[in-house]
Amino acid sequence: MKILHLITRMDRGGSAVNTLLSGIEQCRLGHQVTLAYGPSFESDMSLQEQSKVDVNVAIFKALGGKIAVLPAMLRSMGIHDWQAYKQIKLLLTQDFDIVHTHTSKAGALGRLAAKHETMIHTPHGHIFHGYFGAFKTKVFIIIERFLARRSSALIALTKAERDDHLALSIGTDEQWHVIPSGVDVLQIEQQIQMLRGEIKWDAVSVGRLVPIKGMERLIAAWAKVCERKKDAQLALIGDGEERHTLELQADKLGIAENVYFAGWTDPLPYLASARCFTLLSHNEGMGRAVVEAFAASLPCVVSDVCGLRELVDDSVGCVINAEQPEKVASALLKEWDDTTRNAAKERAKSYSVQTMIDGLEELYQHVRT
Repeated sequence: MKILHLITRMDRGGSAVNTLLSGIEQCRLGHQVTLAYGPSFESDMSLQEQSKVDVNVAIFKALGGKIAVLPAMLRSMGIHDWQAYKQIKLLLTQDFDIVHTHTSKAGALGRLAAKHETMIHTPHGHIFHGYFGAFKTKVFIIIERFLARRSSALIALTKAERDDHLALSIGTDEQWHVIPSGVDVLQIEQQIQMLRGEIKWDAVSVGRLVPIKGMERLIAAWAKVCERKKDAQLALIGDGEERHTLELQADKLGIAENVYFAGWTDPLPYLASARCFTLLSHNEGMGRAVVEAFAASLPCVVSDVCGLRELVDDSVGCVINAEQPEKVASALLKEWDDTTRNAAKERAKSYSVQTMIDGLEELYQHVRT
């Protein structure tokens, strides 16, 4: 098959990792794959993170994959969107068997530009909760309803994500297919095994330091943890616009020595030396970081939101109301001493790259018949 993957930008985010892994594995299966995306200068990636992306792009190209950078494909809205639309139209003259768009901007422009019977779109979560005000959210819902009618199939990462879209009349039940984001579970397990050592961190969280990730809730809860365990240590892997605010919050709560801001770095050494993992997002597509924590045999404490509640149950951690710091603290302290490590490792296998690729292959064949 001749496949086009179109995404807004190629960075360290879960949607980009998912898309790049899909392209790599599809090349290995003998497909002709083109990956198109916008420039990365909008990204706040560190040099280390950029090098990881570059390595995977190099692997993709070495396997025969083609790259098309669309200079006008930017996250912000403006006159450049018309240029991006024209760039996509030109790209589509290559007569692809499958056009698979990813994320909001690329999904909108790609579906508007393509007159294609095999158009597939993966939102990678949604922006209907926690991002915008009521009016702007309503506008986006109306747009997504229209664009769904221009899609042969729609992919949700979780059943909850699919159900959220259906509840808003975006797409039909027949259009929606649930294909979880793939994680290289075996590679993570092998690296964790080599890195495993003494426990340094009572909890670890991975994600952008931006409002939607709810890190302020975690720091508030961590203050409660420290009331019961004075030397408790939390590592935050990530960076973003809220870092300074979060550092001030930790200092004000008297726990600056208990919270380590690691910036963007490889999370595996931290996962290998942690007791548990936590993610208290206000909204989440699937939570790849949770699956990576499972692969590291860590119990997980997560917020009760779409994309997380489906991953975690009592056998591998706890789903909690993240607005209640005392309850979050109690859940974290409980998971430190819990015996969920083997169950977490087993759960990770349900989200392997192979499972994702098998699902995509089946869907691609289905929409072509």
